[in-house]
Amino acid sequence: MNQRAIIESTERIIARKITLSGHVQGIGLRPAVARRACELRLAGSICNTTEGIELLIEGPENIVLDFERDLETYLPSDTVIHRKTSEATMLRGLKQFNIIEKQTGGPLAARIPPDIAVCPDCLSELADPADHRCGYAFISCTQCGPRYSLIQSMPYERSQTGMSEFELCSRCQREYDSPVDRRFHAQTIACPKCGPHIWCTNAAGETTASSTDAIQSAARALQQGELVGLKGLGGYQLLVNATSKSAVELLRERKRRQGKPLAVMVTDIAAALKLAVLNDAEAAALTSPAAPIVLLQVRQDSPIAGNVNSGLNTLGVMLPTTPLHWLLLQQCDFPLVVSSANREGEPLFFQDRSLSENITKLADCWLEHDRPIERPVDDSVVRWMAGRLVTIRLARGLAPLSLNLEHPLTAIALGGHQKAAIALHNGSQSVLAPHIGDLESLAACERYEEQLESLKQLYAISKADFICDEHPDYFTSNRASQPDSNVERVQHHHAHIVAGMLEQGWLDQQVLGVAFDGTGWGDDQTIWGGEFLLSTTAQYTRVGHLKPFRLPGGAAAVREPYRVAVSLLSETLGPEAALNAGIQAELVRPVLQIFRSDHLSPLTTSVGRLFDGVAALVLGVTHSEYEGQAAMLLEASCDLSEAGSYEIPLLQETPFQLDWRPCITAILRDREAGVSPGVMAMRFHRGLARGTARLCQEFSFLPVVLGGGVFQNRCLVELLAEELSQKNQPLGLPGKIPPNDGGLAAGQLAVAIARSKQKGAAPCV
Repeated sequence: MNQRAIIESTERIIARKITLSGHVQGIGLRPAVARRACELRLAGSICNTTEGIELLIEGPENIVLDFERDLETYLPSDTVIHRKTSEATMLRGLKQFNIIEKQTGGPLAARIPPDIAVCPDCLSELADPADHRCGYAFISCTQCGPRYSLIQSMPYERSQTGMSEFELCSRCQREYDSPVDRRFHAQTIACPKCGPHIWCTNAAGETTASSTDAIQSAARALQQGELVGLKGLGGYQLLVNATSKSAVELLRERKRRQGKPLAVMVTDIAAALKLAVLNDAEAAALTSPAAPIVLLQVRQDSPIAGNVNSGLNTLGVMLPTTPLHWLLLQQCDFPLVVSSANREGEPLFFQDRSLSENITKLADCWLEHDRPIERPVDDSVVRWMAGRLVTIRLARGLAPLSLNLEHPLTAIALGGHQKAAIALHNGSQSVLAPHIGDLESLAACERYEEQLESLKQLYAISKADFICDEHPDYFTSNRASQPDSNVERVQHHHAHIVAGMLEQGWLDQQVLGVAFDGTGWGDDQTIWGGEFLLSTTAQYTRVGHLKPFRLPGGAAAVREPYRVAVSLLSETLGPEAALNAGIQAELVRPVLQIFRSDHLSPLTTSVGRLFDGVAALVLGVTHSEYEGQAAMLLEASCDLSEAGSYEIPLLQETPFQLDWRPCITAILRDREAGVSPGVMAMRFHRGLARGTARLCQEFSFLPVVLGGGVFQNRCLVELLAEELSQKNQPLGLPGKIPPNDGGLAAGQLAVAIARSKQKGAAPCV
């Protein structure tokens, strides 16, 4: 509508109140609406609330109704509206349109905005010598910058973030107040005059440089092979030259992280293409506002040091997440390893570095700044497989993740023991919170407690019932038993499957769930991990599993795959086969002595451990430096051109069983015939996919849902997807919710809500 039509309108004046809930804060929605209202010369106000957005609009009836009808067409592209209400309201005689702050109470219904990587417009200004923010490490706008990591409380206003201590200068204030400026009501707006600053310190804590000199100083240290610490968006990080084997080894020594792959940061897509092969979807993920680490196929001529991703054919790559990272990369002509500044097993460090002498010793110099980190958050990790992007670690840029679960209950799902993450429902919304980590140390458990209390504060939860895993020894399971709180326990693999059902929107269906992982407490008190569950959201029946085998030494076998190989060989061909399999006799004999002990060698159906045993036989991997290493090496070695497969037949037992013994016999036969490890690895993957599909066909009338950490394996997922596609059986693949234990809490929460609805009472018993 043109301005003349607006001015000349003689229709009656009306007022409307519109509320929006969902992903509506921290994305520039209020400025976008305010601009449009001002263009139409409408009066009113818009504000953030705990519900989301409250919009009051006054003006001629036809213009107001047109404004409301077209509202969603001029909202930011990231807007996700879960609920909208609109009603007539009393006229207030307003003369202009304003963005206002409003204090509201009650459970938080608005989505917490995730952190957003630096946008192209800000990068352009950052590099422009004529711009007053040129080279400023904290440049941001309505479309980028810290959100979740900076928020103290909701609704999202500067006064309730870590930026509240930085008073705007007159120039920034003018930009903030101007509807025509792209920083109109940008809550993180700042400049060198009024915003946070950076400086560089040496290992002794002495300041050696500030501002741009600090970045140059850090770049020189990296060029000299030193280890640089950097205060990032969600925590401290350690950086080294990714092309220097000695620098990477120094990082591994100080972090005490041997073998586990490291991620690499590059300036742009062109630089990423020098390291790895990308398809369009992977490139889109790299350049997305979330800017996660993307697992890519590494190039054979990549300049990256071999000890960055030892033995693997994948490389974790990300683009700069903050202006500070981008500025540092401009000073370096090489990619950077970027890893969390903590020793292996410890939580991400984000507080004042002076509080931890151990952290300070990790780096040769530190690039510091004074912008607070209110909520620690690690980097997200994603992988493209079977035609879709799968989240491996849900964190910066992707979390908190909204879950499509509705119920009046207030409950907190505590997750598992590995890759711990929390899910919650506060009566108004359900979310899966960011990755915390493995709960193997006291410090990690303390961080978990801190995060739990922080989430309760953020989502306004004062009292809640708890949902946990059935495993009796998990920290989270023991922590669930609190005074005045009820506890609902959910079987590990059922939670995995229901998380997958939630991903697909299949909570109202029955599915055949395939749950493959390393360890989960079974109903029969054995270690499950190769399960086929006939599942609804509330219940399940175990209809199939991997044929059980012994796990000599129990948990010790996770880091010593040769133990699994000895077990598989002994059960297939007898102890002599284990002694003659090429594994050192001094390793084999002690395992054989405990092999038949129910106490020392518990039974398991774990596909994750089967992968370990096969990796020991095919690749000679006797020890793992990190959980899952043997399986990752086995996947990396696959010769994708090999069309053959090992037989893993279906035993007509009750439940059905997948029999791995013929596969082990065939591997030994191929080893003796000199078949290459790559061919054997591929035959195993294809054989497992075909065996799995064969069991799924016994329930061909049901869709299949995948869950569990084994389904981070791209080769296996794509082979299985191909098999089921040929049989026209619907397959629900992993997606935004991690298939590993990082997604466990989402499944736990969905199960508890479903059970509660069945009971028609409180969620937990």
